[in-house]
Amino acid sequence: MAKLKKIELIEIEQLDTWLSSTGFLFPSSELELDRFNKLYEDYNYKLDNFHIDPISIINNTFYREPKVITMFESDVDKEIEGLRMVARKGNQNLPQHIIEKMRKKHNQDPSD
Repeated sequence: MAKLKKIELIEIEQLDTWLSSTGFLFPSSELELDRFNKLYEDYNYKLDNFHIDPISIINNTFYREPKVITMFESDVDKEIEGLRMVARKGNQNLPQHIIEKMRKKHNQDPSD
């Protein structure tokens, strides 16, 4: 006799209860909530001390301070310095890599 798969062991009438207990739907009873808590009791929540007020989201009063992340700052400074040199000196005495970069940008497809 074939062995039953786990999904076949769950009755269709109880599917919502199992989905609620495992976190795929919101728990709607104490039993589902207890099952969910037992299933995820060793899970490391990284947002334990963070709270969002849903009423402030609904009322459009929720504000979160944006974070500014600086990446590749030294590369940007070199790029800006190269462009300043082009603006000051025109075509004379430009490094070849700057000229190639200008050609590459000029020849780019405008739809990119």
